[in-house]
Amino acid sequence: MTNRILALVKPLVLGICAVAIIGLAQSEARADEVFISGFTNGCYGAGCTPGSSASIPGLTYSNSTFSGTTANGFRGLGGNPNPGANVNNLGSFSLSTAPNTFNTTFTLLVTFTAPQGINGSNSATFTAAVTGTVRAADDGGVFIDFNNAPLLFTFNDTSCGATTVAGQQTTCGTGSFSFSINDLAIDPGQTASLTGQITGAQQTAVPEPATLLLLGTGLSGIAASVRRRRKAAKK
Repeated sequence: MTNRILALVKPLVLGICAVAIIGLAQSEARADEVFISGFTNGCYGAGCTPGSSASIPGLTYSNSTFSGTTANGFRGLGGNPNPGANVNNLGSFSLSTAPNTFNTTFTLLVTFTAPQGINGSNSATFTAAVTGTVRAADDGGVFIDFNNAPLLFTFNDTSCGATTVAGQQTTCGTGSFSFSINDLAIDPGQTASLTGQITGAQQTAVPEPATLLLLGTGLSGIAASVRRRRKAAKK
């Protein structure tokens, strides 16, 4: 009798252990990675309305888009070798060679389109505004001094189940990340990218459909095995 019970229970235990190991492996592989995407707008002066481009005499801002998955919780936004090609940075500034005296502010509006479900947002997107001071440099250039303090965001993104784009499924789950902007110095007649970074990104991933399917299949198989053994015992 004891051997019969052990024979029935052993497959169940092995199946549960296998599912648990697979689930832990997937969670560990994805735990620190978050897919982040969005775009930027900007404007000069107090009370301004950010747009895709903004200008004051001698200095022009052009917006940008960014997207990508963090690696070990980090992703840099910027460093594009061609500053005029605004991809995966926070936009670019172009400075003329004409003498100018700058004494104004610049507001950068960052809109995150992923991850969705960022706390504090009533829609699928979330915006964050960061203000910097625009100052003239002694060499004829310009220096933009931003508030560099990291902004912490938390999220609960349940949208990834409908996503088939490779790499974006890692957004799914609850988590957090910090976003910060770097100061910028521009030489006369040059274009420079505005850069920043995502740090401390982490999430708790939800079970993959494949894992749930494996669990269901394993339990169904065990149940069928139990029924066959019972029929054999009655004979």
